[in-house]
Amino acid sequence: MGKKKIHTLAAWSLAFILMFTLAACGNNNASSEKQSSLEKIKSKGTLVVGLSASNPPYEFHYSNHGKNELKGADFELVKKIAKKLGVKYQIKDIDFDGLLPALQSGRVDMLVSSMSPTEEREKSADFSKVYFKSTNVFVVRKSELSKYQKPDALKNATVAVINSSTQQQVMQKNFPKAQLKLFGKNNDLSLAVAHNKVDAMLIDVPQAALQVKANPSLVQTKLKYSDHTAGAAIAMPNHSSKDLKDAVNSVVTEYKSDYEQWLLDQVKYVK
Repeated sequence: MGKKKIHTLAAWSLAFILMFTLAACGNNNASSEKQSSLEKIKSKGTLVVGLSASNPPYEFHYSNHGKNELKGADFELVKKIAKKLGVKYQIKDIDFDGLLPALQSGRVDMLVSSMSPTEEREKSADFSKVYFKSTNVFVVRKSELSKYQKPDALKNATVAVINSSTQQQVMQKNFPKAQLKLFGKNNDLSLAVAHNKVDAMLIDVPQAALQVKANPSLVQTKLKYSDHTAGAAIAMPNHSSKDLKDAVNSVVTEYKSDYEQWLLDQVKYVK
């Protein structure tokens, strides 16, 4: 056989090999692209979750005999989701304003950090069903609890709230004649009540439990009010597949009624 024919045959052989290799690679890529969001998490065996562990009792760090542990109701929810998916979990503690960028860049698979699905956030993520919507409760001095059994007792009261908070809006809507004292921190609210600077404070139930724990002279009333916020939901990447969203929503549905008790159970760990 001539050298020219040999070179031609070799060239054709190389071309066929390259075509076969590219086809195989294409099939592998197509197979990868066909994987759903849930299948991708299962294939790597670990669910990577972003949260901001500085919001007790939702998520926070706890020192146990010198060992740092993660605690909080959201952390309990993470464990339930990982179990449902049949994978391990890994937590990435990120500042709250960095959570959505971490989700968008693929650093995490989802966010479980008491995040409310606002219209703006829904442009950057898919959200689960709401797993918790906190209620606001009035806290008063324990010695005066009997005085605050009905809403009328607060219509002309002096009430402490966080400035620009949802509680301020609740007061303005339901108690327009009440005098509001605006503060920047929850601790300032409880001190104002304890030191007779105001008659009561309005705060969400989990935070109320923390403040009552720290200030034994205070007590929660039975007077509770909802606000306009949607509540807390789990954020997943935009265009997450239906199987992942269905799996996460099934966990939310199963444990939604337990979540508030988880919050209250975590109060004992907050220092």
